[in-house]
Amino acid sequence: MAAVGTPAPKVTDCVTKVALSITCENLLDMDAFSKSDPQCVLFMNSSGPHWCEIGRTEKIENCLNPKFSKTFVVDYYFEMVQKLRFEIYDIDTVNCSLQDADFLGEMECTLGQVVSSRKLTRPLVMKDKKPAGKGTITICAEERTDNRVVDFEVAGRKLDKKDFFGKSDPFLEFYKPTETGWQLAHRTEVIKNTLNPVWKPFRIPLQSLCGGDVEKSIKVECYDYNSSGSHDFIGSFETTLSQIQQATQTYAAEFECTNSKKKQKKKGYKNSGIIVVKKCKIVKEYTFLDYIMGGCQINFTIAIDFTGSNGAPSSPQSLHYINPQGYNEYLAAIWAVGNVIQDYDSDKMFPAFGFGAQLPPSWQVSHEFPINFNPSNPFCAGIEGVVQAYQQCLPQVKLYGPTNFSPIINHVANFGLQALQQKTASQYFVLLIITDGVITDMDQTRSAIVNASRLPMSIIIVGVGGADFSAMEFLDGDDGILRSAVGEAALRDIVQFVPFRQFQNCPQEMLAQSVLAEVPVLSPASRPHTFNACYHTDMAAQCVTKVELTVSCENLLDKDIGSKSDPLCVLLMSSSDSQWYEVGRTEKVQNCLCPKFATKFVVDYFFEIVQKLKFGIYDIDNKTIDLSDDDFLGQLECTLGQVVSSKKLTRPLVLKNNSPAGKGTITISAEEIKDNRVANFEVEARKLDNKDFFGKSDPYLEFYKQTATGWQLAHRTEVVNNNLNPTWKPFRIPLQSLCGGDMDTPIKVECYDYDNDGSHDLIGSFETTMTRFQQASRTSPAEFECINSKKKQKKKGYKNSGVVSVKLCEVVKEYTFLDYIMGGCQINFTVAIDFTGSNGDPKSPQSLHYISPQGVNEYLSAIWSVGNVIQDYDSDKMFPAFGFGAQIPPTWQVSHEFPLNFNPANPFCTGIQGVVEAYRVCLPQVKLYGPTNFSPIINHVACFAKQAIQQTTASQYFVLLIITDGVITDMDDTRSAIVNASRLPMSIIIVGVGGADFSAMEFLDGDSGRLRSQTGETAMRDIVQFVPFRQFQNGPREALAKSVLAEVPGQLVDFYTTMKLSPPTSIPAPNSAPNPVPNPAGTI
Repeated sequence: MAAVGTPAPKVTDCVTKVALSITCENLLDMDAFSKSDPQCVLFMNSSGPHWCEIGRTEKIENCLNPKFSKTFVVDYYFEMVQKLRFEIYDIDTVNCSLQDADFLGEMECTLGQVVSSRKLTRPLVMKDKKPAGKGTITICAEERTDNRVVDFEVAGRKLDKKDFFGKSDPFLEFYKPTETGWQLAHRTEVIKNTLNPVWKPFRIPLQSLCGGDVEKSIKVECYDYNSSGSHDFIGSFETTLSQIQQATQTYAAEFECTNSKKKQKKKGYKNSGIIVVKKCKIVKEYTFLDYIMGGCQINFTIAIDFTGSNGAPSSPQSLHYINPQGYNEYLAAIWAVGNVIQDYDSDKMFPAFGFGAQLPPSWQVSHEFPINFNPSNPFCAGIEGVVQAYQQCLPQVKLYGPTNFSPIINHVANFGLQALQQKTASQYFVLLIITDGVITDMDQTRSAIVNASRLPMSIIIVGVGGADFSAMEFLDGDDGILRSAVGEAALRDIVQFVPFRQFQNCPQEMLAQSVLAEVPVLSPASRPHTFNACYHTDMAAQCVTKVELTVSCENLLDKDIGSKSDPLCVLLMSSSDSQWYEVGRTEKVQNCLCPKFATKFVVDYFFEIVQKLKFGIYDIDNKTIDLSDDDFLGQLECTLGQVVSSKKLTRPLVLKNNSPAGKGTITISAEEIKDNRVANFEVEARKLDNKDFFGKSDPYLEFYKQTATGWQLAHRTEVVNNNLNPTWKPFRIPLQSLCGGDMDTPIKVECYDYDNDGSHDLIGSFETTMTRFQQASRTSPAEFECINSKKKQKKKGYKNSGVVSVKLCEVVKEYTFLDYIMGGCQINFTVAIDFTGSNGDPKSPQSLHYISPQGVNEYLSAIWSVGNVIQDYDSDKMFPAFGFGAQIPPTWQVSHEFPLNFNPANPFCTGIQGVVEAYRVCLPQVKLYGPTNFSPIINHVACFAKQAIQQTTASQYFVLLIITDGVITDMDDTRSAIVNASRLPMSIIIVGVGGADFSAMEFLDGDSGRLRSQTGETAMRDIVQFVPFRQFQNGPREALAKSVLAEVPGQLVDFYTTMKLSPPTSIPAPNSAPNPVPNPAGTI
């Protein structure tokens, strides 16, 4: 679907969470009298030259074959090459500093390689790329689709004594079964010198422990810790989460800890002790959006350094000098961070302070003064108010010193303490300190931060100028837990430090992303358990989740004569540049000025980015995709942060000139999506009331979810014309949309008679729950009387207005793209290149096939961009590459399907580099000719896709990349080929190079409706994505790949879901019953 105004890619990002588990073997031993103490650090790179640290595992002492219990959870995008670098260090210092650690090796790969392999083992190399001895690293990937956790309280009794002097030092390891063996899910702390340990309460993500299946086996091993790393095995047992839960309901679950070797050797052996599970409770782990949408306010305070080291503000060399453009580094930091934070504070009133200046009239130094000089009301109206107060304050004070942080930290901490005493999660405090120099009161600052770590509070420090900021980096607890001068440890890492100079030449949003990425980790409960090691907080802890937006409008402008407007809502988004990209469109609601749209918008949410949204409402009176010929009814601009912090946002609509769009309003309701289950329905009705004078009723159903603010439309069926006993097509509703995942939440179903003028007649309604729905079966349907309350009041002896019969209501897991990829599905990539004469003579610099001195042209750029992503999902990396439209030797006949390597029996090239080389070798050997026929190459790939689907497994999916410069000659044959291919496991990407008219390509991209063949046969699904290269000519290579590949994951899932095919291996089937085809909301 093309963007409104500016053509742009779809923003249908396939994003999910992937958990990476790390193990190593045969690491280098860098310690003289013991073994290395390894820790793994993960870095990521998505586009530029910069690598960003994602996080660190725990340190494991004296071990050359470590199994790290801490997992890395990263965001996964199919359409991006996400480079990963795993570095292993031998940590010998208490503060876990990497600068002082021995380097044990590294491994670079992509996230695509990891998820497509599911388990990836590679050798470690040193910085010079030489082998790191025999060291290897193994990464196991798992999609995170369940946000439940298991809370445990565990003790041991009468464990075996393993130490000669003293008792055992026991710890536990929990293991999850996988197809490749047992995988470490959690490791407890060590309890020193006891045979009856009581471990601290801990929690394990349900996904990590048993993949969400409470009947799956779990193994628990108990060890005696030895500082040498040779831990002694005490014993183990296997059980299931279901068994533990059943036992703990009455008292405590007890398990005999058995050592099989000891059992074989010792006669009369009973056990090596008892493990007692006192608590095992599955709970939902609250997310950042649970708190924000539940009413938690983020209170933002700003503190500005006015010490003399900044320089005289009147001097251009001063950090406080405001240039003619109204800019300095202080102002840039205020704008960057404040623009994001302000959406989460309802009154937009921000206290702003200065420190280190002499104040009038006494000219005493103050380390905590309001920059508006009003101690009783230091608040500024919005970020603009903070900026104005700063600009007015600057000439009224004398910059002095010293640089003391503790007074302002303690000031904000007082409010944090008051909020905590209310015992509600209603207030969280973020303090932004902008400074140029070295801290003078370091001991007091450390104590203030340690105290604040126990409060609902985060501290962001932005260092401006070119000073030495090592003291600031020490306060940022990334190298271990911060301690006060007297040794008291911080409860959690609450400080994030960033030097402004790293972002001086970058967009403002990058600074905000860096400093705010850690804020969403609000709860101390999220702190990972460590194993005789250092606690390290993720440096790039992205807070990304899916948010579902539901839209309704009231009092829209009426643009139709003789009827009412037929509104449709289009959503556009902008995150960093000035470009607006279309996210999607709702259905059209006919003849309605107060529409409730059934189609939802699902968007990715980032706390640290200002995500601008623009909702446009149009009156649709034709079938074209272009909105420029439709009447504009109004729009609303806001941010996603405003929507989620309000949960339900109602605003007036305005026209393009910002004047009111009559009395029109728009309401956006937000809900976090955390449940990927869907409910499959088969529904019919009988003896519905007849509402039409001529003919019978035209019934449809609407399903509503109960929310705190009323009933919210979850789904609308299609209309069944002229029928009092309708049978609706099978449909599915996301469980989150229907009942929030709660089977006992009330659901309302309304039945209407459809009318063309929009005045649909209510036939009747009923309320029920998913629990009741699920009692339905085809042999014994769940039946509900459809009641019209007004008719019931008026008509004596009224019984009902018909019966709605639910024949099937089945809750199933909806397979994701990664379920298929990690289950073994291979993506087969084929390239087809246009060699028609319209490209121009390859020797001429004006030709599209001319290879510049830098070795590039648009064809090569497209191959590299798309191929670099796709290649990670094909195990053998062998790609067939073809040309079309050229005369080929020796007969010089025109061919519309010839292998670039001139080997019809083996057209495969080794990797993307092989495709590029084959293209370069082929180019001077052929004569560019014509015409431009697509159907032969489409049918060629379709033959292989047809063979794959005959295997009735979801093991092979095909992606064809066609790169072309011109108008299609065989349009009718191409349409037929695409319609046939839409029934096969296949997607087609067309990249148009040059400046030609590509309207025919846009027609093939079925965004304006399902493509039809010349004979009228309809495509089963939209499989074509067209993008003109010229839109991305001056952008990074990754932008083209993101645009053309963003739809492929959805197309793959859509196909296999429609064909009722599960992932090939390793993914438990959600249900054996057939899945109906997803039915989009009907046009009402």
